[in-house]
Amino acid sequence: MNAALRTELTKFLRSRTPWVTAAAFLLPVALAALFTGASDTPPLGEKSRALGITPDWPGFHVALMQIDAAGGFLLFGILVTWMFGREFSDRTVLDLLALPTSRTAIVLAKFAVTTVWLILLTAFQSTAWVTTGTLLGLPGTPHQGLSDLFLLLALTVALTLPVALAASAGRGYLPGIAATIALLVSGVAAATLGAGSWFPWALPATVGGLTGTASFPLTGPAIAAATAAAGIAATASWWRRADH
Repeated sequence: MNAALRTELTKFLRSRTPWVTAAAFLLPVALAALFTGASDTPPLGEKSRALGITPDWPGFHVALMQIDAAGGFLLFGILVTWMFGREFSDRTVLDLLALPTSRTAIVLAKFAVTTVWLILLTAFQSTAWVTTGTLLGLPGTPHQGLSDLFLLLALTVALTLPVALAASAGRGYLPGIAATIALLVSGVAAATLGAGSWFPWALPATVGGLTGTASFPLTGPAIAAATAAAGIAATASWWRRADH
């Protein structure tokens, strides 16, 4: 397991992915700042106010939550897809499996590196959000918004891990990206129908307020944790059994 972790971490750090994903995760903060700043000016003012976005910390929080409910899921899903699909697209999977390391250890190492980086991205965006709001001189305080933002992104991290199965079974990037988009669209549709308390991928849209007033189902953390565990177990099982 230690060898697998060192290998996956080295591959990840030597790629452009850390810098690209960090830069991409600043985009939601910039868009939220744009909508917040335009909430009292035409022509975006009426649209922003209709979404509950006001020129203060609560409005900045609402804007970022709504953007992250969709954009955060998409970005996280693409990163998970890259971690698993690259071995097939780059034709390195056979070389990887030839190493004296179990397939389960390889899969768990990939999930460990991915999850840690997604958590670091969450902390990075939260810091950028507080810094941006402070520079804008928004009235109010960001404290309540921080806990909600952490919760939304933590749920998103857990719910995007099963995308690894699609990228692995599909042997490349496109199946993983297609699965990410399909889960995002179905999640928003399910949240609109009020299925946020039982359909896992409706949680980001429900918590982020993407379909209206934000709400937090009490079963949310348990559903997300079970979904992540099932995705990890299914991916590990596929790697053990698949004829590569």
